[in-house]
Amino acid sequence: MISRIKVKNFGPIKELNLDIKDFSLLIGPQASGKSTIAKTIFFFKSLNDELVKYFIESIDKNDFSKSIGTYAKSIRKKYLDYFGASTHLDGLHLKYYYTETVWISITIETNHKYITPIFSKIFSEEFNTLVKEAINFSDSIGQRNPSLLTSKDLIQLDSDKRKFVSNIKSKCNSVFQEDRELMFIPAGRSLLATLSDQLQFINPRNLDFLMRSFLDKINIVRPIFNKSLGDIIKERRLLTQYDIDYNKTKLAEDIISKILKGKYQYDKDGEKIFFDTNRYVKLNFSSSGQQESLWILLLLFIIILEKQNVFIVIEEPEAHLFPEAQKEISNLIALMSNVENSQVIITTHSPYILASINNLILANKVGSENAKVADRINQNLWIRSDKVYAALVANGQAKEIIDSELNIIQQEKIDSVSSTINHEFDFLFQFETV
Repeated sequence: MISRIKVKNFGPIKELNLDIKDFSLLIGPQASGKSTIAKTIFFFKSLNDELVKYFIESIDKNDFSKSIGTYAKSIRKKYLDYFGASTHLDGLHLKYYYTETVWISITIETNHKYITPIFSKIFSEEFNTLVKEAINFSDSIGQRNPSLLTSKDLIQLDSDKRKFVSNIKSKCNSVFQEDRELMFIPAGRSLLATLSDQLQFINPRNLDFLMRSFLDKINIVRPIFNKSLGDIIKERRLLTQYDIDYNKTKLAEDIISKILKGKYQYDKDGEKIFFDTNRYVKLNFSSSGQQESLWILLLLFIIILEKQNVFIVIEEPEAHLFPEAQKEISNLIALMSNVENSQVIITTHSPYILASINNLILANKVGSENAKVADRINQNLWIRSDKVYAALVANGQAKEIIDSELNIIQQEKIDSVSSTINHEFDFLFQFETV
């Protein structure tokens, strides 16, 4: 089921209404609103987690007196974390359709003091049903006096809580039609790489919310990479019962090596990129392209290795990368998108990203009838055209740029400057030849 978002008078965006497919690309000039759209979609996706959190806290406190009002308050707080105060915005209206009947909208109060979440009738009904279940459960466990319970009873009580939270989470997923893990990879990643040895000392308050979340994710998964990617794959295959897709994971390792021009490893002396067994460079002295791309590459590797089902936003994956590396990182993103039921949004300025994605769309289109295609382009990278949405964000709007006949992206929309440069060259060259 395709979700949908409406945005009006939000930052640089005047008005837009777009469907959200499994592989979405947003292109356009700087400060046009690409990141605003991506962050807004991510914000609404995160409200599922916020609802689960609401139920856990309400059960712990045994307080459901304010119900949906408390949930609305948590949405306001999260909005401020993502976007800051919006009292200066006139006519702000955001509306996200999880299904045709389940939606949440956000507007600004007429007195411009705070934002107001509004819920569809079906959402409110589903919410109230879940609240009744939570109240009944909270009452049932409240009747047990902890001081009179045996150790076995306490273990059972904890088990009951876990089962109920799991059940509530499943039902929240059903309401939102979403069960993917959320991940946001922001632009400006090289700063974290430059300060890699000091990440644990950085005051999170000095970073915006999404960068803080990205830093938290890095700190959680970084110890996994105390060995090479090849050794991680080998260990998973030989020493655990964990089932991995070896072909996709090995392909991911090969792509990452091509982009990094080496192998990443983390040890007690910090983060390093090895060129061979003994020669390495510490990450904070590596190239800007390696620094910008590293944690895109490693997080995508984890997703592929663990076959995670994710919703992921990647801002400017092409940053500081040579065109060949831009092609390879496009391949890696495509590979990740074909794992489970993952969904990706990319913001980009790069015609090479669009051209690379177009090749993978065409490979899927013609590959079923011609075996030579799979020999040239790995089938795990192919992208179905019906999964793809691309829009040019400019002048406060987002205009779809999928060719209706060929079902590929109109990449000339981002590379019109090439035509201008060529015309200037032809004009100047005529005088050179006189």
